[in-house]
Amino acid sequence: MMRLLKQIRHHRVARFIVVGVANATLHFSILNASFYVLNQSKLMSSIIATVCAVAFSFVLNRNFVFADKSTRAVRQIALFVVVTLTGMLLIHNVAYALTLSAIDNHEQGLIDLIKAVAGISLSRDFVDINVSTVIGAILAMVWNYNGYRLLVFKDKKLYEEDPETT
Repeated sequence: MMRLLKQIRHHRVARFIVVGVANATLHFSILNASFYVLNQSKLMSSIIATVCAVAFSFVLNRNFVFADKSTRAVRQIALFVVVTLTGMLLIHNVAYALTLSAIDNHEQGLIDLIKAVAGISLSRDFVDINVSTVIGAILAMVWNYNGYRLLVFKDKKLYEEDPETT
């Protein structure tokens, strides 16, 4: 386990994935709390969860993924917000809406599959918001990594892999 953690620490894409998992956990928690506890709409719940995850994501990406120590934090925050909001509010939510439309009237098949595999029954709304969020999150993650790498944390030294760790 320690060896795996050391390898993750030395590979930026692996670190990005770890941060993505942490961010996704936060996003899903807020998404479901917003929808089920605060009774917000599906789209509003997605937007609330997205906005809350942005600050968390910036701190982890800047300090852990890209190990950026520059003094350009204000500029980076602005660029990070632009890249992230484009990824999450445009790419994620367009994919979210398209997925909702695509799975409309097919939720029961997914519910039956999940019940057969995992033995749990889920509601149509639960399947709608969570399947749509997974699809949107995957597409936004690809967009965000490349945007952060090319625009936000673009110091050339940050992109050279350590030859001892590759």
